[in-house]
Amino acid sequence: MAYDKIVIPSEGARISVREGKLLVPDHPILLFIEGDGIGPDITRASMRIWDAAVQKVYGGQRKVAWAEIYAARRRSIPMATISRRNRSLRSVSSTSASKAR
Repeated sequence: MAYDKIVIPSEGARISVREGKLLVPDHPILLFIEGDGIGPDITRASMRIWDAAVQKVYGGQRKVAWAEIYAARRRSIPMATISRRNRSLRSVSSTSASKAR
């Protein structure tokens, strides 16, 4: 399936489950939603920390391939986001709970 406006990293691989166990490749694709407000600052800082932790623990043998997905307010592609998120096992969001409208 093609994803309009969503870039899937070519160097990453999908996390999967086999016989009830997570199979995490050396370069797993992790999804994130940047959010608004302070979200971009928090997201960038968090990703640097997570990347540094993976580097320190695995000595360069493993690396996260980050893929940004979008909430409906940022880009009007909610179905692509929902579809991609449902097929992934892990995602990261820096957004806080939004106000009910």
